[in-house]
Amino acid sequence: MSGVVLVTGCSRGIGRATAIELAAAGWRVGATLRDESGRDALEKAGCSVLRCDVTKPDDSEAAVHNLLQEYGRLDAFVANAGVGLFGCFENLGDDQIRHVLEVNFFGVLNGVRAALPALRSSRGRLILVSSVAGKRAAPGSSAYNASKFALEGWAEALAYEVEPMGVNVVLIQPGPTESGFLDTRSQGVRVGSEPYGAISARLKALSVGLQRSQVPVATVSSAIVNALESPNPKLRVATGTKTQLEILAAQLLPTSLFRGLAKLKLKLPSN
Repeated sequence: MSGVVLVTGCSRGIGRATAIELAAAGWRVGATLRDESGRDALEKAGCSVLRCDVTKPDDSEAAVHNLLQEYGRLDAFVANAGVGLFGCFENLGDDQIRHVLEVNFFGVLNGVRAALPALRSSRGRLILVSSVAGKRAAPGSSAYNASKFALEGWAEALAYEVEPMGVNVVLIQPGPTESGFLDTRSQGVRVGSEPYGAISARLKALSVGLQRSQVPVATVSSAIVNALESPNPKLRVATGTKTQLEILAAQLLPTSLFRGLAKLKLKLPSN
């Protein structure tokens, strides 16, 4: 399968790698950016670059409209744009939490709502970039977890609704990836303050280990391309062996056992 695809969040990381890989595979690619970061690499790869802030419904509608004007059809939509936020819940500002949900959840809804009429016509495909954080929670990640848990539940329901119309939904679930996510995520306004200072310090130390275990961004972008081109895609695709095992453990182990193992690994300060 190939055709016309719209990919959001292409300034760096997974989005940019996916757009470039799809263009090389023969897809006609619309790649969205909120600013000018990454434009040169995308245009050099042959992508049509579109400005889009996914939190603004009008921007998503305009991106879909412009791509339809250029190519006359839309065969796939890859909702990749996302942001991270580090910090224990009480250390997060309310506006910070709302921003994560606006981008990671409502931003996806904006894009999908704009794209679905064209995808119904083409019997196309929706690829939604979720996360291992959409299947299991972790300290210091409550807002991000909330956004991805919401995305997972919404997408599963949506899949039932649009499959009879020929539209397949696929959730891509990356774990730690060399996308720059850990370096670019925001930090809670009160991170480091009591009573969570020791916990935050421990979680920051652990993030160094996470960076060493990240999979190449191509692992995720290739999974997205495969999900687009597979004749019978799965609803959920976890990327990387460790991520697959972690999600499987969260699903199969008793909750008390899984939480016990997680706390043992985290070695958080005790009371």
